[in-house]
Amino acid sequence: MLSLTAIAALGAEILFVSVTALLLFRFRDAIGLGPLYIFIGTLQYLSVVLASSVYLPVSTDIYVSPGSVVLFAASLFTILLVYLKTDIPTARGLIFGILAANVGLTGLLAITSWQMSMLNVQNFLSVPVQLFAVSPRVFFTGTLLLLVDFVLVVIVYQWLTVRVTVLPLLARILITLMLVLAIDAVLFPTLVFFGDDGYNRMLVGHLVGKLPAGLVYGLILYFYLTYVEQLGQDGRASVSGQMDDVFSLFTYRERYEEVREKLAASQAANEAKSRFLANMSHELRTPLNAIIGFTSVLLKRHDTADEERMLLERVQVNGTHLLELINGLLDLSKIESGRAELNVVTIELSELVTETVHQLQAQAQDKGLELDTDLPDSTVVLDTDRLRLKQVLINLIGNAVKFTNSGGVCVRLSTNGSGRPARLDIEDTGVGIEEEKLETIFSPFYHTSYSSPEVPGVGLGLAISRALCDEMGYRLEVDSKYGKGSNFSIHFSTH
Repeated sequence: MLSLTAIAALGAEILFVSVTALLLFRFRDAIGLGPLYIFIGTLQYLSVVLASSVYLPVSTDIYVSPGSVVLFAASLFTILLVYLKTDIPTARGLIFGILAANVGLTGLLAITSWQMSMLNVQNFLSVPVQLFAVSPRVFFTGTLLLLVDFVLVVIVYQWLTVRVTVLPLLARILITLMLVLAIDAVLFPTLVFFGDDGYNRMLVGHLVGKLPAGLVYGLILYFYLTYVEQLGQDGRASVSGQMDDVFSLFTYRERYEEVREKLAASQAANEAKSRFLANMSHELRTPLNAIIGFTSVLLKRHDTADEERMLLERVQVNGTHLLELINGLLDLSKIESGRAELNVVTIELSELVTETVHQLQAQAQDKGLELDTDLPDSTVVLDTDRLRLKQVLINLIGNAVKFTNSGGVCVRLSTNGSGRPARLDIEDTGVGIEEEKLETIFSPFYHTSYSSPEVPGVGLGLAISRALCDEMGYRLEVDSKYGKGSNFSIHFSTH
């Protein structure tokens, strides 16, 4: 015979718990989700205590614990609510928070049990110490099932939404809650009490209590999502509606998606920048070349006045500087966007180094500097883009000459045991670089603190050189002592 009083008491408790949770969730914008998390954590504590001490007789032979039925089911109810109305990170935070609360509260129960048993605690209310006793088997089983139940709530609902699209919202909610509670009602008594005399009674009590609880919680949640905070016409969660979203609870995939979206936006911006620079470079270089060319013609005339010649030289210098800037920007843009095609051929590296040094020898002699090479006697072969590598060498050796006022520059090529090139060093006795700026110098448009109008440059040479080395699979590094000189090294093997 059913006990209507016990059933009514359980129903009233379900109504109170669910309404309290919904009110805390409804006003989350004003008070945050903290109060809801605290409330669910408190329910988790009470469910552990009540499940071991309080049972209501719903019929002659069936007893139901409010802790296992009402309070535990409330956790699943809240997880589904938060998952449907917020996002993956929020649902994950609630899941892990409840698990942490379960572990912490179980630990406190164990400590209290030890205190009462071993420390002669004054027990004024005659509370039995067994109330706080924690079985390791029950603890580990309960915690594991708690995690499984939380994940199953999300998986089952998401699967019904994606795979069984004909089901209305009410059916999806009811099936999800009742199915997960039924699984828990079977697994927990089986794993903990199977073989004991009270196993069958415990199993029936869990099933009889949890299935109706799931039904009532499901109806309340449906009412809330239909008339208070509508879920949407399709009844989908706030996530993308794919089964893969379930695994985001543990893989933090939303962070990957966020990074991927930012990367896509960055790539789109780079492509737009590259198209702009390519179009603008053509429009600017054509008139600039004409200006520089006509200026050179006028400078060759012997009847040009000194003042006019000075102005023409200024036009030519500034025009050349602007042309170098445009060409550098275009090169850097192509490299960064991956549109710099490499023409790989087999070259004799010592020959390329010698050729480049001879090309810059006049600049070194004009400053009274020694520009030397230290090359192996044997042939050094390298498969590379000859034009790009020479561009790097011109930038590095040119910079060494530019920022060296006394002493000299030495270009040294080293090989490994098999005669293949290992590294190329460009060492100078120039002004050097401060240690904190050794990486900054590779940024576009960077100028050293000792740069001056007498030291020309647009600040793109080192940025382009490093980008080209990266593109060719090399590593460009610098070692410098301020006031003593610098050594730029190209490592041909990055492994």
